[in-house]
Amino acid sequence: MKRDVWKKTFGLLVVGFVLCGAVSAQIEPTFEIGDPIVLFEESNTNEAGIAINTKEPEVLFVTIDTVAIDIDPITGEQAVQAVVGFYYNPITLQRIGDPFIIVGNPKGNLQKLSVTYNPVNNKYFVAVAADGYSTSGKRVPLMAIVNAHSQAAGQPVFKAWSWDAETATDYQDTAVAASSKNGNLLYVSEYTPASESEGVIGLLYDKEGNLLTQENTRLDTLEPTRDEDDPDAYYLENNDVFLFITNIDPSTSLNRITATIIQTTPGADGKLQQGNQQIVSQLRKNFNAGHPSAIENPFTGEFIGVLDYNNGPDGGDIFYFNIGPAPDYVFTESQPQIPFLDSSASNPFNLRHPRLAADLNSGVIIISHNAREGSFQGMVFTLLGPDGKILPGRPDDLYKLIATDSPISNNANWHDVKWDSNSDSFLIIFATEDGFTRVVRLKITSKHLPEDVSDWMIQ
Repeated sequence: MKRDVWKKTFGLLVVGFVLCGAVSAQIEPTFEIGDPIVLFEESNTNEAGIAINTKEPEVLFVTIDTVAIDIDPITGEQAVQAVVGFYYNPITLQRIGDPFIIVGNPKGNLQKLSVTYNPVNNKYFVAVAADGYSTSGKRVPLMAIVNAHSQAAGQPVFKAWSWDAETATDYQDTAVAASSKNGNLLYVSEYTPASESEGVIGLLYDKEGNLLTQENTRLDTLEPTRDEDDPDAYYLENNDVFLFITNIDPSTSLNRITATIIQTTPGADGKLQQGNQQIVSQLRKNFNAGHPSAIENPFTGEFIGVLDYNNGPDGGDIFYFNIGPAPDYVFTESQPQIPFLDSSASNPFNLRHPRLAADLNSGVIIISHNAREGSFQGMVFTLLGPDGKILPGRPDDLYKLIATDSPISNNANWHDVKWDSNSDSFLIIFATEDGFTRVVRLKITSKHLPEDVSDWMIQ
């Protein structure tokens, strides 16, 4: 066995053993919340995303400009709305260079913005859905690869394109992921196939945006005729596969969360290679579960997922699962499902689309989400220890990140959270319905990872 593989395997055993014995010893976390910055005060924006550059101190913030400041690079026409990018130094939170257009829609609005970083070529992958873009007036995916600022030389956008521009059906919720081994890019999207209300498709590109799968691959394989919604995608470096997660309306119960393993290369048939779509959540409440997000716990190798109930007014849960070995990749529950907010009828508030990120230095995992239609309006968060459990000291109505004068939309992709190693802090981006996109820094100042096993964490 190679030394790095042995180290990670042994590290999982050591960290897991220590954490299992240290759960009761976890301390109350301490943290600092910075002042918010506004990305684009002179315009009107919505939706928001973050990609963290791991090669140099840089982050890419993206949002949708609804005033249209430039020409769409795909069509050369004036855009009605445009995805705008901002390079920032994560340490100082100072902007690097001017804002720039990534893609635009000359025919209508944009929605469901997603972005990720590709460490193989030090570039970013951006996707969004364009209303009314096709000749039949349907919603079309737009995608782009963006250079890091150090590569840009005045040309931030490396490549921009549309997919299925003549479609007679709609694409919608989007998610993207990048392999850190071969640099291939996964695009997934909610999709409205003929005679069905909702499905999900996937595409695979190489690191330069060349299509590797020649047609849509349907990812809703468990019960294809049932509705799917809210897809998300992640690259799992230790397994060298993608994880696709979504909610499904199964014939046997209310909505549940499912997960699927997707390979980073296409099959001989030119389609995505995917495993079985499997249910990974329970129904702790008698409501539909939706809007999932997930993360591989870097301290134990376990997977942590979050969901909300009843489209937001009835709280949300944390669920835990493991992934079995190839080729079957069987998902199994690893811990009992628990609430992170036990709300009822929007008391203390409504939430939707929780997100996750992990601080590798402090041993803390964050759940961030919006709050509205109750006792608080703005962004709130929960902190988990390295064992995935809620850390002590948290108020019942959660930690308050920032109060906002205008609510943050319950729609997908209006907020995002990532941890940046250069600033050793979480960066949370969110857009409010009055047209402003803001970024807030959250720095954990307490330490929750056992000192003697920190070197054995999954890297």
